Amino acid sequence: MAGRRHEMDSTGESYEDFAAHQLGRIVSMIRVPGKKDFGIDFYFQLREQLTKHTETVTALGSIQIKGGREKLHLGGLNEKKEWSEHELIWLKSQTTPLFLAHVDKNHTTVDLFSIWPLWLIFWTQAVNPFKVVFSTAEVRTGLSEWQHPEHTLDEDGKGYGDGKCWTVFLGPPFLRLTNDELNSPDFRTNALQILQTWLEFDRLTIYRFQQFIPWLHGITSWHTNSLEKMKTINWQFWDRQPDANLSRLCQTVSPILVNLGTHLQWQNEMIAYDFLPLLKWINSRGLLDPMGQGLIENLERAKAKGGGPADDPSVSKVV
Repeated sequence: MAGRRHEMDSTGESYEDFAAHQLGRIVSMIRVPGKKDFGIDFYFQLREQLTKHTETVTALGSIQIKGGREKLHLGGLNEKKEWSEHELIWLKSQTTPLFLAHVDKNHTTVDLFSIWPLWLIFWTQAVNPFKVVFSTAEVRTGLSEWQHPEHTLDEDGKGYGDGKCWTVFLGPPFLRLTNDELNSPDFRTNALQILQTWLEFDRLTIYRFQQFIPWLHGITSWHTNSLEKMKTINWQFWDRQPDANLSRLCQTVSPILVNLGTHLQWQNEMIAYDFLPLLKWINSRGLLDPMGQGLIENLERAKAKGGGPADDPSVSKVV
């Protein structure tokens, strides 16, 4: 109706405006128009100084903004009692790290959180979680410790995904921004370095998931607004079921394996011959490209001569 809108619209916009103003002191913020917002409020790029009067931007991330007591959650049932699985599918498809930004109700602070622990759930089960609720904590004076996601059976989740409601603990913010602190050039430089570090970790999490590299490297201990005493843990994931994941892993590893094998062949490293059994096995599954098949032929031909891997017509002798 003309002349009237729900107060929650303006409240939500005020949280976004405040977050954009504060974060805009260290990054370039690109707002996503409301009608085109599918879960991302802003994209951002890190601002880096080039000269005294010029700057550029690097990297790319995205932000979902919540304010007051509002929490971020995914999945569950909507108003029509339909499972909102599309929210989880959407997040899995993203190629840009998504951060949660929380604005306090008095518009004095912006807290940034990484949602990387969610990928522990995605990697360890084939089905989607029924519902995910993100839990945050207040800033602590001591070292913040990571917690493993926890779950309970959800009555509403019967027949939907794993039927469980997961709580993903994000801990205290890794970065807290206030107007007073942002007035300090040293604080802005430090804040940018912290955000860059967390963005690099989350970008690897996303890339590895998209490329099916079952390896997760997460930040498990940290201080808000500091990179000191940061600790990380690596997880690898595998399946004991016969043939599980092998085709996808072969598709991921074969281009790298072929390129490494070709380097070793041209550099006349004898270990290149050790690649033959694995290359042949991948080829037997129909997952090796023509270049990889050619590498097998070249290495076998050179090996039959009794010389080094580079002793083959396929290797150019011109330096």
